[in-house]
Amino acid sequence: MFYCDVLGAYEERRIPRASMVQLRVGHSLLDLIVDEAANTQGWQGLDHFCLRIEPWDEAVIAKHLRSFGVEIIERGARFGAQGSGPSLYVRDPFGMVVELKGPAAPIESALPVLKTERLTLRPTLMVDAQAFYPLFADKETMQFWSHAPVTTLADVQRIIARNLAPQNKPDSSFAVTLDGERAIGCINFYDESDGMAGLGYILDKLHWGKGYICEALHSLIAHGFDTLHLARIWLEVDPRNHASIRVAEKCGFTAEGTQRHAFLMDGAYLDSAYFGLLREDWIKTRGEISPSVK
Repeated sequence: MFYCDVLGAYEERRIPRASMVQLRVGHSLLDLIVDEAANTQGWQGLDHFCLRIEPWDEAVIAKHLRSFGVEIIERGARFGAQGSGPSLYVRDPFGMVVELKGPAAPIESALPVLKTERLTLRPTLMVDAQAFYPLFADKETMQFWSHAPVTTLADVQRIIARNLAPQNKPDSSFAVTLDGERAIGCINFYDESDGMAGLGYILDKLHWGKGYICEALHSLIAHGFDTLHLARIWLEVDPRNHASIRVAEKCGFTAEGTQRHAFLMDGAYLDSAYFGLLREDWIKTRGEISPSVK
């Protein structure tokens, strides 16, 4: 079957009374209804439908399609639900057009710029991948992350893209710099929904122990509550990461509990400790803690 062999779907179940086959495609469920009468009459009720493909490598995808004799009938950048991105059109054996869509192109911005006593936090750019790569590839820096160190620059580019609009909310991702130019780390909000967002960061180990993360966190927390109008910000920390726990406490976060076996990495289940900061609590305490506290 085209959808299983070529597109990697698998059959989840059949419903004979409805002439329906349900296919699992990634996180989605695709219902195929075979109506022979409609097919013989040339009826088509849908122009095309779209499947999101990630990671996206057009050359690899095209080679895979050719190996099954599937022709690409159109290609180019097209607008979708999340913005403009790469797209390929193919036909299934029933004549239906299927669009294979890559991630929308990241939207970069020059503003806002946040300044602290020693740091400049500017919006993250795709060119920061060169500066971020040594951080995300370093085993010591990544020892408490939920994924292993990266191995290619493309891996870092995908991480940056996920944290820029349209995949992430605008004005949520910042490069940590000493001079407004070269990044020594990054800090960003993620999974924002209903006025709540997670906050993550990474810093070049050459700059550990200088209080830069606390300084950056205070600035981004103020940005989150004042500008993004968040109601709650949380940190997810590996319980073994005592340095990050101290940072959370110094920045006013409250320990909320530990999720046991929160994720699987390298064959081991690891826990996650959660720290939260509410807008009303931050308003009461803002100004009581120095932004450059070490």
